[in-house]
Amino acid sequence: MDSPISDMMEKQIRTVDLDDTVEEVDQILKDNHLITLVVVDNVVNEVIGLIGVRDLARFHFEKRDAKLVHAWEICSYKPLQVSSNMATSMVAQLMISKNIHHVIVTDKKTLVGIVSSLDFVKRVMRESL
Repeated sequence: MDSPISDMMEKQIRTVDLDDTVEEVDQILKDNHLITLVVVDNVVNEVIGLIGVRDLARFHFEKRDAKLVHAWEICSYKPLQVSSNMATSMVAQLMISKNIHHVIVTDKKTLVGIVSSLDFVKRVMRESL
C-alpha cells in the first residue's frame, strides 16, 4: 500500500529567515551537518525557498561578500510543496518529472516536513533488508 509522504518526511526542519545573511546560513549548515535549509518569511510565516550546498558553492565561486548578501538573494524560489497526506509514489513522480531533489511538506499551509531524494533511497534500502 502506498503510504502518505508524512510517513517518510523529515520532521525536524531547520529554517532560516529570508533576511539572514549568507554567512549565517553557511554557519548553520556547517554546524548542523545539513545540505539544505528552508528559507521562510517569519513575518507572514511562509516558505520562500530552499538553500542547499550547491547554492552556497555557486555563491562562493562568485566571490561575493557573505556578510552583505541575504538568504532570499541566493535561494531557489518557490520550492515544490505537497500536502502531508499525498501518496509517496505521487511525490516521487513529481520529483522525477520536475528533476528536483527536495520537496516541502505542508499541512494546511503550515510547514511540517521536508523530503529529499536521499529519503527515497533510504526507504528502498530499509525495505530491501
